[in-house]
Amino acid sequence: MRFERRLFLRYVDWPMLAAALLILGFGILVLNSTGQTTDVRADYDARQSVWALVGIAALLFALLVPFRTLDALSIPIYGAVFAFLVYLAVTPSSGAGRWLGFGPIRIQPSEAAKIALVLVMARVLSDRPLGKATLRSYLLPLTLAGAYFLLVLRQPDLGTSLVFGAIVVPMLYWAGLPARAILLALSPLVGMVASTHLFAWILFLFLLFLVLLFLRASPLFLAVALAVNMLVGIAAPILWNELQDYQKTRILTFLDPNHDPLGAGYQIIQSEVAIGSGGFAGKGYLQGTQKGLSFLPEQHTDFIFSVVGEEFGFLGCAFLLSLYLFLFFRMLLIAARTRNRFASLVVVGFFGYLSFQVVVNVGMTLGLVPVTGLPLPLMSYGGSSLITSLFAVGVVLGVGLRRRRY
Repeated sequence: MRFERRLFLRYVDWPMLAAALLILGFGILVLNSTGQTTDVRADYDARQSVWALVGIAALLFALLVPFRTLDALSIPIYGAVFAFLVYLAVTPSSGAGRWLGFGPIRIQPSEAAKIALVLVMARVLSDRPLGKATLRSYLLPLTLAGAYFLLVLRQPDLGTSLVFGAIVVPMLYWAGLPARAILLALSPLVGMVASTHLFAWILFLFLLFLVLLFLRASPLFLAVALAVNMLVGIAAPILWNELQDYQKTRILTFLDPNHDPLGAGYQIIQSEVAIGSGGFAGKGYLQGTQKGLSFLPEQHTDFIFSVVGEEFGFLGCAFLLSLYLFLFFRMLLIAARTRNRFASLVVVGFFGYLSFQVVVNVGMTLGLVPVTGLPLPLMSYGGSSLITSLFAVGVVLGVGLRRRRY
């Protein structure tokens, strides 16, 4: 115990911990503002403070647990979360949706699934030899991730299911899967969007060709990649006609929010107005009018970054994003310096999970990506998301603490 205490004081990544706690404190400050509008007098900040205390306890617990213990528990944890997700999937009549109730407490298993997937992916991938892996050797981790993806998508929760992809891709790359293979898997998604315009589609295929040449892809790989993307582009109009009307509306609203300004585009338009009206230094704390007059929907959860933009302006947004960048930089530094392969993969997985949510949430408030309902980590109101994020930070800190021991 004496060794652990000395290790903690000397090797814990204090700058990373400080960045996480600063984001958490800033979030509670902004939540106090979102609770004071013409329509709402809510104590979001007080309730979030309680969840923050629970989350900090989870962070400390994760920090103290050796990552070899997490390695040993990864498969049972994955199985337990899988059972909860299956229960939600087969009991739609109960109205459970995304939540499980235990007395007065409700938990969201899909948040725990992010932790479980990172651990089990690291467990499986760490057994594979570097430099000798093939696509076939990645079938098991892809199947494990795919099972969670389908179960959460069925809830339905598209945003969280996409997070699983953001966890898998960087972990596969860190485990040794060539970048060109990952590019082949992801390029059809971009190609499908580009195929809406002939010039954009031709430009995309040309850029893909250049990137694959730069990555020294073989002629066969190059031909397969181009053929797959051309087929996807040709099939895109057919897939579009198969979409439901509300799905088409959501996509069209993302491309042009004014397509449905009082419906699906309302959130994006109000968010852009709020951020733009903040200017360089913002309107001042508690002085946001878009927020105060309740024009901005979901301002304490998914659109909390819009409140930051309105009340603290460009300076406040830059300060917050700098904290996130610093946090992610320290995570990658720990991953690169860690000798144990399982632990290094765990850090990369949590990096993918948290950084993806930040990029998508901020991009959503700026109208750069579709609205998916992903919270801003450590900022948005919500116990499950906050505790999961702090637990992830605690695991990364624990890996950094012990990186010299294993």
